[in-house]
Amino acid sequence: MQSWKDVQVADIETMKDKFIGLAEAFTESQYDYRSMEGVRSVRDVLALAVVEAHIFPTAWGSAPPAGAATGFGPENQRVGSFAKTAMIRELNTAFDHLIGVVRGMDEAKRNESSSYFGRQMPVHANIATAMADLHEHLGQLISYARANSVVPPWSR
Repeated sequence: MQSWKDVQVADIETMKDKFIGLAEAFTESQYDYRSMEGVRSVRDVLALAVVEAHIFPTAWGSAPPAGAATGFGPENQRVGSFAKTAMIRELNTAFDHLIGVVRGMDEAKRNESSSYFGRQMPVHANIATAMADLHEHLGQLISYARANSVVPPWSR
C-alpha cells in the first residue's frame, strides 16, 4: 500500500506531465488566449502553476528555489511574461522543486502545523489543499485547450 506522501508525489508528477503537455500543445499565439475579459490567459494560468509550485512550499517551511522571487506577486511578475520555451522550462523546474519538497518530508514535518491562506492545518493537509488548487488550474487549461481545438497529449 502506498503512503499518503507517495500518493501526493505521484499526483504532483502526473500534474507536471499534464501541465507541460498542455504548455507544449498550445501555440505561442494561443498563450494569450483568454475565454473572456477579466479571466486569466493560458500564459497567466501556466505562470500561476509555476508561482504556486515555488511559493506553496514556503508555507511548509521550505525556501523557494534559487532564482524565484519571494512572494506570489513578485514571482508572478517575474514569470508572467515568459515566452513558451521559457515557460515550459520553468514549469519543469518548478514542478521538480515541488516534487522534491514533498518527497523529502518526513512524517514529523508532514504533521507540523501550517497555514493555507489563514487556515491552520497539518502540512500534509496543506499539501492536499494546494494540489486541489493546482488541479483547478489544470482544469482551466483543459477548457482553454478545448476552446482552441488543442487536443491534450494524454487524449490522443
